[in-house]
Amino acid sequence: MVGKLSDDTKMSGSRIPVIYCWNHGIAHPWSTPNDELRKSIQAAAGRRQHSDIGEPGIVGNLLEPVLIRDCCAHLHIPQADLTPDVIKLEDFEVSCDGIVQLQQPVDVRENGIICVVGGDSITLEGTIPIECKVTTAPPTDDIPLYRGPIQLQAQMMATGASAGIIVTLHRGIERRIHIIPADVDIQAEIADICSDFRRRVAAEDWYPPVNVDDAVIRPGEKNETPVDLGDAIANDVYQLEMLREHRTQLAEEIAELELKIMTAMGDSTLAQAGPYRLEWPMRNYKAQPERVVPPKEARSIRLKSLIVKDSM
Repeated sequence: MVGKLSDDTKMSGSRIPVIYCWNHGIAHPWSTPNDELRKSIQAAAGRRQHSDIGEPGIVGNLLEPVLIRDCCAHLHIPQADLTPDVIKLEDFEVSCDGIVQLQQPVDVRENGIICVVGGDSITLEGTIPIECKVTTAPPTDDIPLYRGPIQLQAQMMATGASAGIIVTLHRGIERRIHIIPADVDIQAEIADICSDFRRRVAAEDWYPPVNVDDAVIRPGEKNETPVDLGDAIANDVYQLEMLREHRTQLAEEIAELELKIMTAMGDSTLAQAGPYRLEWPMRNYKAQPERVVPPKEARSIRLKSLIVKDSM
């Protein structure tokens, strides 16, 4: 369930994929390791942020019980406990959307809805965690790592399960049930990630930045003492300047062409130029009352761009 409560000072099942993905060179679409680290450092200091799950999260929570019950019926397994407690471990916590307890083994084979990862069939037995996802993406054989597989491995670690289930509703119209066996290598990496994360929270030891936005959020004292970055970085600076110059030239050429086409269109909002249909739409703004901008405290932030000067 989106919005389930766990200890923000530690890793959780839904946050572990952020660091796992970036460790494997996969850009997580919603967060970075330092985003998660900052959240936990603030929580450790007693500053907890309100999280708005938004309309997708609300709708996902509404559909979750229906999808899990249907999943259990489709697999011919007992109905899941839909309100399991948060499982608290030393370095991380997980909240499962559902947990099934099987008294007898159940054999499951692939079909048009069921996909068994790593084989055509699997025997389910014992404790089986279930994770539910709702997405606008079309169905695929492989689930992106950030949409459940790593989270489910953490849930299997916490429950001692040999397999877990992800039930996904795609585009509001198509179900897919992925059954994933426990993976000892992935789980070992998860254990390392969570242990290291807890150490970083205590020491406020930040991860290397993975993008520009990530780089500017790292706190630090202002240091105006020049550092020698060496010839290798000097080559990167040269390349940066060449690309910026090229970008400026492209922007100027684009602006000139746009002006030429806009001048030719005049007052028209639609035009046809050979095979190209052009639109130059209007945007209407409603009148707004005058607003008073509230005061802000003084602060310092790192800029998102570098200033390069030739010192030669």
